[in-house]
Amino acid sequence: MTKHKLLPLIIIFSLVPLGPLAIDVFLPSIPQMVDFFQSTNAEIQLTIAIYVLALGFSQLIAGVISDNYGRKVSILVGLALYGLGSLAVAQSPSILFLYTSRGIQGLGAAFTMVSAMAWIRDHYDGITAGKWMSYMGGITSVVPTIAPMLGSVIASAWDWTGGFYLMAGIAFLIFMLTLLGIKSEKPTSVTTGIEDPSTFTCNLKDILSNKQFLTYTLSSMVSFGGLLSYVAISPIVAIKEAGFSQVTFATFFGVIGLFQIISSLMAPKLMAKLGRQKTVLFGLTIIAIGGIGLFLSNSANVYSFFVMAGLGCAGFSLLIGAATSLSLEPFKFCAGLATSIDGFIRMVGGALLAAFASYIDLVSFNKLGVIFICSLVPLILIIFDIRKDKIALSVET
Repeated sequence: MTKHKLLPLIIIFSLVPLGPLAIDVFLPSIPQMVDFFQSTNAEIQLTIAIYVLALGFSQLIAGVISDNYGRKVSILVGLALYGLGSLAVAQSPSILFLYTSRGIQGLGAAFTMVSAMAWIRDHYDGITAGKWMSYMGGITSVVPTIAPMLGSVIASAWDWTGGFYLMAGIAFLIFMLTLLGIKSEKPTSVTTGIEDPSTFTCNLKDILSNKQFLTYTLSSMVSFGGLLSYVAISPIVAIKEAGFSQVTFATFFGVIGLFQIISSLMAPKLMAKLGRQKTVLFGLTIIAIGGIGLFLSNSANVYSFFVMAGLGCAGFSLLIGAATSLSLEPFKFCAGLATSIDGFIRMVGGALLAAFASYIDLVSFNKLGVIFICSLVPLILIIFDIRKDKIALSVET
């Protein structure tokens, strides 16, 4: 890879951990923050929900700005908001100020997330785009594995503000690198599958009426909902129901995270061998198997829970790059808007699925199993599309 392509890729990939970092690095500091703000655990934990909601909804704004003003401007805006939000959190004098600052952090993370994925879509197509997006998924999987440990060390050596000063420093560093290493360019005006781009109007209606976009965004949403449900349910199963210590639970959680990283690294090879469609099918099938396994498992056997949950998490890591690249493929002309809508549906829809799982009147194993089995819906839709394409091809020949 040439140097002029390598530096921008490094910068783009450095944006990826910012989103999950703002969730995971401060988790060990929650007790200190409860004492500092003289609040409850629930009030501090609410900052996670505020951050995620800001991240999800702000993607709709970020995509439009990214398409109209270019990826570099969008990245710089996102990094500035993320860095300023992090500093504001560290200087928060009250819980209300803390909530507002976390919202600003989420707004900034939305810009960096949308711009990073749209940049990949601008510069790469097909399997290559899917490969880079899979590697992004691998980086995202690494953060929950190491960030809590890093946050614990920082909080012990400094205090709860240390993690947020770290995030501000990282944002500033990437901001300076972006000024030097990312070109000021508007997105390409070439649209996959459109012979005359001038006749193409790219708006919300165009995107939401595109069957390919809807099918593969649904695949991403359902699999992400399974991942969120696992994150919410696993501490209950391991600590509350099975009596695991926090260290033992963290070990199991880390093993699943490692499994996800390996799956993300395997995904590009799988795409090269099977193609993106079948890679998504394979990932959805693994998630469904994990869901069925959860229903068949003895709810007293916590080890079987982590095995089946691990299958579901691995399925997400295998399919997310291929599914995202297929969702965005028809919209190279407006990759920012398409990316923002894809991210919004995936995050908000996934969060709603996780919330639904928490209210189902079932044992914990089966709650997660229900969400995993929802992967059968996009799986069936993709199988029908493949069969339809084969029939159409056979008629033509």
